[in-house]
Amino acid sequence: MSDFYNARLRAALLGSVAVVAMAAPAMAQGEKTFNIPAQDAVSSVPSFAQQSDLQVLATAADLKGVRTNAVQGTMAPDSALEALIRGTGLSIKSRDGSSVVLVRAATADAAATPAAAEAKTDTQDVVVVGVRKSLREALDVKRRQTGIMEAVSAKDIGVLPDVTIAETLNRLPGLNASRDRGNDSQASIRGLGARMVLGTVNGREVASSEPDRNIRWEIYPSEVIAGAAVYKSSEAKLISGGISGTVDLQTIRPLDYHGPSLVVRAGPVYYDGGSRFPGYDGMGYRGALSYVTKLTPNLGLVLGLTSQQQKNGFESVQGWGYNFGADNGAVLASQPTTKYNTPWGAQSEAKKLTETRTGASLGLQYKPADNFELAYDLLYSDVKIDENQDQAWYGSNKWGNWDGGNYADYVAGAAIGGQPVIQNGDVVAATLPYGQDQSIVAKYTEDKTLLVTGLNAKWKTGAWTVTADAAYSKAERNNLWRAAEFIYYPSWESFDFRGKPVIKVSQDPATQTQGAYGGQWTTGRVADTLSSGQLDFKRTLADEGFTSVMFGVRYSDRTKVLADGSGTASVLGTVSSVPSSMLTAYNFKNFDVPTILTGDFDKLSNYLYGTDMYQDAKSLPANNTVKEKVAEAYLEGTYATTFSGVPVDGNVGFRIVNANTRSDGTSSMGGAWYQDLSGNWAYYPLVVTHASGGRNYTTFLPSATARFDYGDGRYLKLSAAKVISRPPLNDLTATLTLSPIAPYSGGGGNPSLKPFEATQFDASYEYYFSKDSLIAASGYYKLVDNYVGYAQRTQTINGNSYTLTSPVNSTKGGYIRGAEFTFQTPFSFLPGFGIYSNLSLVESDLKEMVYNLPMVGLAKTTATFDLWYSGHGVDARLGTKYHSTYTAIYGWDDSALIRVQPETTLDFSASYTVNSHIQLRLQANNLLDTPLKTYQNNVEDRLGRYDYYGHRVLADITFKY
Repeated sequence: MSDFYNARLRAALLGSVAVVAMAAPAMAQGEKTFNIPAQDAVSSVPSFAQQSDLQVLATAADLKGVRTNAVQGTMAPDSALEALIRGTGLSIKSRDGSSVVLVRAATADAAATPAAAEAKTDTQDVVVVGVRKSLREALDVKRRQTGIMEAVSAKDIGVLPDVTIAETLNRLPGLNASRDRGNDSQASIRGLGARMVLGTVNGREVASSEPDRNIRWEIYPSEVIAGAAVYKSSEAKLISGGISGTVDLQTIRPLDYHGPSLVVRAGPVYYDGGSRFPGYDGMGYRGALSYVTKLTPNLGLVLGLTSQQQKNGFESVQGWGYNFGADNGAVLASQPTTKYNTPWGAQSEAKKLTETRTGASLGLQYKPADNFELAYDLLYSDVKIDENQDQAWYGSNKWGNWDGGNYADYVAGAAIGGQPVIQNGDVVAATLPYGQDQSIVAKYTEDKTLLVTGLNAKWKTGAWTVTADAAYSKAERNNLWRAAEFIYYPSWESFDFRGKPVIKVSQDPATQTQGAYGGQWTTGRVADTLSSGQLDFKRTLADEGFTSVMFGVRYSDRTKVLADGSGTASVLGTVSSVPSSMLTAYNFKNFDVPTILTGDFDKLSNYLYGTDMYQDAKSLPANNTVKEKVAEAYLEGTYATTFSGVPVDGNVGFRIVNANTRSDGTSSMGGAWYQDLSGNWAYYPLVVTHASGGRNYTTFLPSATARFDYGDGRYLKLSAAKVISRPPLNDLTATLTLSPIAPYSGGGGNPSLKPFEATQFDASYEYYFSKDSLIAASGYYKLVDNYVGYAQRTQTINGNSYTLTSPVNSTKGGYIRGAEFTFQTPFSFLPGFGIYSNLSLVESDLKEMVYNLPMVGLAKTTATFDLWYSGHGVDARLGTKYHSTYTAIYGWDDSALIRVQPETTLDFSASYTVNSHIQLRLQANNLLDTPLKTYQNNVEDRLGRYDYYGHRVLADITFKY
């Protein structure tokens, strides 16, 4: 290990710690066009490197406090560099035609003796690796942006400690990720839900296996990601679609890569959430291989393979909602006419999950000449879920008290278990006689795949740069749920939803004969394809003021296909009960609920129904098809000038977006019993007809950014823009379900939806007081129009005016505003240690259109605090994340809204570099075993979900060469 560090020290001394390294093949001869204002060297030297196509190395210490000269015009790079640093105290230590090393004159003299070099290494860290290196690189990316953004850097393959990129994104300022099956999944930015986040890979919009547009970020393995950028402010050159922000994942470009060529990582992953489940083992694995090579000096290859098996069992108790409308009823003998809200029922559930994720990435980069580059990349991911579920359903047709029909049961139950407990008009605890305990042994399977690929060509000639990009992505999901059911009837049931839910029954299920019950299945399919092409032109300008102008066009064609089906299975006539030999009983670890029954699903299904009931999701006919064609054009100018003596740079421009959507589906009318206005009931046969609709709109989106450079690493960034997010694709469906008689009503999608729109303003003050340190405060204000939510609308169908419950655009706009604070730094008083922290505060008057719920994704407070250590071959991080209550869409239906209660999670990761080739790592997540707790209807007493996921522990070994 000492040889490794000595080599790195010698290289670092020679290069004087490369904090500015714009790696690009140099053009030893030929003139370049330069437009660099007089400014701090920390900003001007990277600008010179970019405009000269030279690699420039210098230390932050040497550049700090140095103000370089303005350089404008067309000249040789050597002449431009000499003009840039003339009289500044900087000098050229070495140059080889492709790279330059800059130092201060005093530093050059001191470095001439070994003693001086040794003293220098004592006062500054020469080799920076691991978490500190990633934080430093991310700071550099953030600093160089004129707009407001966050960055994740992982230029060394496999450096990210997280299992998926979702966990990494969740720690950034203003971001909050929802948990699904214990893993971070969809992300909200600045209080705006996942519906308004645009996800891209290498700058390209990608397809999604979700019914809407949302991206489940856990499908992206962290091993194949080189970095991520979260753009919070907007500019004309960015693809439209993200009101809250754009998350761009970047893969490796092999010719630009500097790091180990081969990285192999493998190790076990253990979840303890299902430790009480009989026969279930929480041990899985994770492995990855990455290889980067230069096949020729001009052709590079990167190949990545990943495989992971997650075995995660967890316990859950869930409420079914409340009967709180006009049809509720009395529950107290002392108040026979006073109505109270009652729960429909509840269920306990054990999920025993085996999730297998395999992924592959491929990148080719070809650069036959300095002025031409061709890059191809491909990313593939396949996630298979095999989930055994044990459920117990309580309270069916008993607790809900429809029209007071169970009043007598509540009164009788009071004599058994005491009076019902009422809080704010809701019954939250009660006992009722003649219960129903229905057990379900179910199997859920899901297979989702993602393919993202693209070809990018870049050509430079003189002051012009032309870029052409073609991309294709496809995402699919097929899912199937099947249930074998059986039942018994205890003499009484009780529930208590105050705090952690408690459910009790008079006779334990394990002691009772289980009667046979009909089975059921549901299945679904999503197929999303997205093709796009983009052409961009950029011209570097030598004039005072504007430094470049860029313009371009983009066209995309997207098709989303949705399908679903369901069915039932009848019990065989010869079967009346389930033999006890086919069932096993066990108790939950975290909840006081009746014994849970489990068994082999296939054996139970065949015994009860004589068949394995289901329809293959792949064979389902499409229920809905939504097609979207988007044409965009933009013009953007970048500028550099001074204002009251302060250097200012930024951009100004606009983007024009034309979107054309069309939806095709079916309208179904009848197929059930209906009651007319006179109270008469009649059966109306099912009639199915074709339905279609769509919308075409054009939007003008201006934008501008400005970055004021006050020197010494201090910047003020301002931004203003108009932005849009296109409506969720599943909300645009044309399918309707209609009643055949008056009063005419129905529900379904709405293909006429307008896009979300916002006018937004951003400001950020950032102080980079060292190469590893930042203090930042930012604020934003967004005026949002056309917010999409579920409500009633009217539509004339077959000459009749129907009241439809569907997605609609709100007629009332609203604001969202917030502030974000970031502080990160190594400790000068505690070498090797440092912190990364952020706090986000947000508020809004935007509401969902049901139950007066706050807007989806709006957590008023989110905070991250990480304590890290990096040194002596050890990298460690202890990190905590907090969010306050927020509204979420749970599942695949935009109308299924819940409130997620505050959560504080704690994670730990540590790695040890044995030598230059071997690294050991340990990671532990959810150390506090923080439960997911939700409630319904914006009423805290109404139980939604209560899940315990347990802890996750990962250990692996990494080999690098």
